[in-house]
Amino acid sequence: MKLKGSLLKFVSPSSPGELRLSAAERRCEDLPAEDEVTVLFVLGFDKDPELSAAARKSLQEYPLQRLLEAMDAPLDALVIKKILELRGDDAVRIMAALNPGTDDATLTELASTGPEEVIAAFSDDRDVRAALSEFKPRPAEGKPKPVAADQPKLPVDLTDEKRTRADEQNIYKMIVQMNAGQKLKLALSGNKSARDLLIKDSNKVISMAVLKNPRITEEEVQKVTLTKGTNDDMLRQIARNKEWVKSYGIRVGMLTNPKTPLTVSFKLLDTVYEKDLQSIAKSKNIPNTLASAARRKLDAKGKKG
Repeated sequence: MKLKGSLLKFVSPSSPGELRLSAAERRCEDLPAEDEVTVLFVLGFDKDPELSAAARKSLQEYPLQRLLEAMDAPLDALVIKKILELRGDDAVRIMAALNPGTDDATLTELASTGPEEVIAAFSDDRDVRAALSEFKPRPAEGKPKPVAADQPKLPVDLTDEKRTRADEQNIYKMIVQMNAGQKLKLALSGNKSARDLLIKDSNKVISMAVLKNPRITEEEVQKVTLTKGTNDDMLRQIARNKEWVKSYGIRVGMLTNPKTPLTVSFKLLDTVYEKDLQSIAKSKNIPNTLASAARRKLDAKGKKG
């Protein structure tokens, strides 16, 4: 694989051991994300067992948001393949499918195994790779990367969680001009304003990708469950996330949403307080079978009491 000349000092056996170990343990703060994961990949094969183990551990535990940032830049096919071996996150797989460095064998594997957003990246837009090169978010950590000379400067940082009302208006204007591929990438890495807009996107692939954004909050997910227009696939995806369903508010939201699949709702009935069970039993906005099941549970509680 080809390596930037500036990175050789971190991986060359002739370099000071402390410098190489610092890189393996992610203590070189100035490295852009795509360079850092490349260095970690190379050091993972170092002859020094302590150093190689440290590098492999760092790559395996690499922060997801920063990893998405790294995969937004062209990476060597071997680096991408190793990342996919270590990280099974859907967001990582989607970004790999969109990365121009991914080789044909890996693309074939991704296309055959999904998730849906990966497959859509191949079938929706043949020019998606070229279009995506127009959008480069700012690094999540460290110093901002310089914008290339041919890179258009965006009026708003789409990854910055701090925003004003004016920013939100600009974000809306930018998003409506994006193609499907750009929206898909932004769904995975964008800030709350971007997430709020893209979660409502008419393209289900894009709206569901927002749920894979590592910065989405519990409050945002609960809002999704309480929105009557949320599609059943999105609610099913929320139900599969064990951390989210630990939230009482999310469980109640799922139970009161008429689009929630009954197989999901029936499992949640035993997890809510009697007060909410009574509301569900009286509700006219959910399927009758679910309301009836809630009434039966209340009757059973009454008999036991």
